[in-house]
Amino acid sequence: MSEELEALAAELVVDGARAFSRLQGNLTSQIKVALERDGRTEVLPITVVRNLCTDPDPQVRERAYRAELEGWRSVRTAVAACLNAIKGTALTLSRRRGYRSVLEQALEDNRIDRETLDALLGAIRESFPVFRRYLRSKARKLGREQLPWWDLFAPLGATEQRYDWAQARAFIVEQFGRFSERLAAFAARAFAERWIDAEPRDGKRPGAFCMGIAALEQSRILCNYDGSFDQLSTVAHELGHGFHNLCQEGLPPLRRGAPATLAETASILCETLVTEAALEHAAPGERLAILETQLAGATQVCLDIYSRFLFESAVFERRPEGELGPDELCELMRHAQAETYAEAVDPETYHPYMWLWKPHYYGHEQHFYNFPYAFGHLFGLGLYAVYRREGAAFVPRYEELLRATGEAWAEPLAARFGIAIRTPEFWRSSLAVIERMVERYEAL
Repeated sequence: MSEELEALAAELVVDGARAFSRLQGNLTSQIKVALERDGRTEVLPITVVRNLCTDPDPQVRERAYRAELEGWRSVRTAVAACLNAIKGTALTLSRRRGYRSVLEQALEDNRIDRETLDALLGAIRESFPVFRRYLRSKARKLGREQLPWWDLFAPLGATEQRYDWAQARAFIVEQFGRFSERLAAFAARAFAERWIDAEPRDGKRPGAFCMGIAALEQSRILCNYDGSFDQLSTVAHELGHGFHNLCQEGLPPLRRGAPATLAETASILCETLVTEAALEHAAPGERLAILETQLAGATQVCLDIYSRFLFESAVFERRPEGELGPDELCELMRHAQAETYAEAVDPETYHPYMWLWKPHYYGHEQHFYNFPYAFGHLFGLGLYAVYRREGAAFVPRYEELLRATGEAWAEPLAARFGIAIRTPEFWRSSLAVIERMVERYEAL
């Protein structure tokens, strides 16, 4: 739009879409629900109840799931109003800016074209049977005929192996060294110079992230390390982000960074390096636990992300006709889950309120914040597959690719390194890595 209209839109969105985004966050973060556990009823924040999806007790997982649904139901009318306002604003602004759709704008923001997106989604669609095999196998391992929704994240396997900080450091540096001396040297320096804030403590935020400090040409990492392999993998993941920053050393600020589609490239590859090494030496029970963690994550970024894409597409298709009520939104979500999970998950237990609590739907500036996750995960796995074929000869090209992610669209950038992301073949090679994991999983 013109500079004047863009300035007006920026002011109006403060009390419009941005305010509805804040309201959704406030409403969903303050819910408390009653849950029976260990013979007594507790009133818990819904975030605590959601985390019980990984509880070892299947009855706790089911009760937590049903209590969660009741909590979301209590705010569904207000949150539906938030979603309608945010998506209605997005449709108006994208049309006034000359885009044919909100998706077209999202593709431009993420520096990929529709042909690339179609190749990615087409390959994922082809792989649905692979992910459903994993879900059916998990159901059998849990002694069920069909997996209910509340068992999607049920723990499996024994994770007796613990890594103290020195062991984690040695293991990560060793595995990185098998790929690249430069990557190993970077990780060793990050550990030695204490760039990593690792210990959990009071007042520290949860999760993990990596922040680049361009003025120092360094990175800083926050995590909450507890000695588990899952957290070791997280440290490797964040070190991958730091290595990405290192590969852009010396570039001016406007040529650094990466769009969401390319931001996970190095982190996924680094995570895969340590996972594959751990699987080589793990005992059967530990191998099952590692594979379960990896496949549950891959299912989220492929199968579940696809359902979110279908849902958001349907919302943007129907929103011009009028506001969508909570019942209609729930039905659209169930339909999207049926298209992806199908009978591998009991349809009677689908989660109809995924639209309500996922913050990705409520960003007023970024829409379709779903496919970038799948792109980033599979692009990183695809590069790992190329590395498996080419060996050390791949590493210099890989580092050049990381250096250029801030200044080019994904397709021409990948093409410079012989990677054709507009065709399904590359994405199939990524998904083949996941299929090999499923085969190992089924055999245990």
